[in-house]
Amino acid sequence: MRKFIRLNPNASANLNETEKSVRFSFRSLAKGLLAAALFAGITIPATAGGFLTNTNQSVSFLRNPARDGYISIDAAYSNPAGIGFLSNGWHLGVDIQSAYQSRTITSMFSGYSLGTVNGVQNPAGNVKKFDGKAKAPVIPSFDLARVGDKWFASFHFGITGGGGKCNFGDGLGLFESQVAMVPTLVSVLAPGAVTGYSMDTHMQGRQYYFGGQVGVGYKILPNLSVSVGGRVVYANCNYYGYVRDISVQTAAGTIPATTFFESQGLPDFSALVTDKELNCDQSGWGFTPIIGVDYKIGDLNLAAKYEFKTRMRLKNQSGVNTSGLSEYDDGKKIAADIPAILTLGACYELLDKIRFSGGFHYYFDKQATQYEHKEKYLDGGSWEVLAGVEYDINKRWTVSAGWQTTNYGLGDEGKFLTNLSFVTNSNSIGFGARFQLKEKVAINIAYFKTIYKHYKKDMQDYNDIKSTFNEKLTPMLSQLKTIVDNGEALVASGQITSERLATVTAEYQAAQAIAQGLSSYSTAGYDTFHRTNDVFGVGLEIDF
Repeated sequence: MRKFIRLNPNASANLNETEKSVRFSFRSLAKGLLAAALFAGITIPATAGGFLTNTNQSVSFLRNPARDGYISIDAAYSNPAGIGFLSNGWHLGVDIQSAYQSRTITSMFSGYSLGTVNGVQNPAGNVKKFDGKAKAPVIPSFDLARVGDKWFASFHFGITGGGGKCNFGDGLGLFESQVAMVPTLVSVLAPGAVTGYSMDTHMQGRQYYFGGQVGVGYKILPNLSVSVGGRVVYANCNYYGYVRDISVQTAAGTIPATTFFESQGLPDFSALVTDKELNCDQSGWGFTPIIGVDYKIGDLNLAAKYEFKTRMRLKNQSGVNTSGLSEYDDGKKIAADIPAILTLGACYELLDKIRFSGGFHYYFDKQATQYEHKEKYLDGGSWEVLAGVEYDINKRWTVSAGWQTTNYGLGDEGKFLTNLSFVTNSNSIGFGARFQLKEKVAINIAYFKTIYKHYKKDMQDYNDIKSTFNEKLTPMLSQLKTIVDNGEALVASGQITSERLATVTAEYQAAQAIAQGLSSYSTAGYDTFHRTNDVFGVGLEIDF
């Protein structure tokens, strides 16, 4: 930056550019330190499957998730080639599910004990829980099929990703940890002047991926059928949140943090604690080609399906974005691919009353492009193993139960996980019943429970706080030093006033103090992620 300093009357334009750069660096520091994590990754993770795939597309799945080898109307989604073995005619399925989830992040960071959020003081100590609630009271799905002697066709509509709204009423540690650094920052500028912080915050995200799927197939042999088709996916999402009224506790009482920095003669630092808000809608379209095959060997049915990767680019419509995050800039397009999926399934019928089923799913998560290539943090794709059993008590009643284990390629460091966008390995159980109301009318009822494992993400630099500070401080110090080192000459030539030089000198000393303080300050911490999930469902099947 030294090339901008030229001691001649014509250098004022260059000096202005230098000053603009310095001021810009302060604002960048503020955004980088406090806003960089504000709304990152506000998503509604899927109930089951890869990082954006809902496989619970029917109530029959809830009562027995191993559906990949079944021949029934819900095969329009899970086994489209198997539709060819239904009886000739029309088949209809309508399902309604209700899902309720909780997401808990238990975080440890040294600064949390100094904070008050939304009027409530943080618990004693450095450990704090951030609770999020998500619910989707009505998740509809619809299946329709027409079967002939050789040709057949099917249609499925459902919410293939997302499906609800998640609220974190007291914000997230991803952002609060940044605010919690304010007392530490101030302590190197004015030791003992600040004893705590407070703020008002709220975060929420809503995400729906609607999928309309069409398939056509042909029975090549009496025991072999194939299908081709595709799914049109429409994404509609909204991300909203804010951080307001950041204040500090001093001997004189609670005062706005901006006021405190200005009282210290550092008005540019007040940008560090200004209000942040985001209200962003995202939408986009994608297409998923799908191929399937189904083969019968006596009482054993085997099936396979492959869904190609869905290329998705979501366009932002931001009513407001003062978060400092370019990901949510108005008009910007964001990569959000849905991974390719391979499913294998088998179903074996014993004594015409009992059926055993199994399945395997593999999600090519690492090949699905995400914003700033977040997928690179994964060790590999997700995979699932499923098993179930179904028993006909009599001509009217059938009961079933099943199990599913889901494993994500997260690796040991968990870099793919963020506070709002996280998944953990899990085991699920489902059970329910099918009641034959009339000869061609049946009702399904079911309950599905997922038991998630805890995942602990240890961080030597919690939420990259120290590295973010240093990333912004280094160029700032360089630019400020350029002006301070040439201060006398700049004042003598009239390119800068003595008052402005004094201000820049104070800012340089403050930035130096912060850099030195950070070098000895521990920013280690951890997040432990955990979730709960309960789904209820009722469905209707009609043959005609």
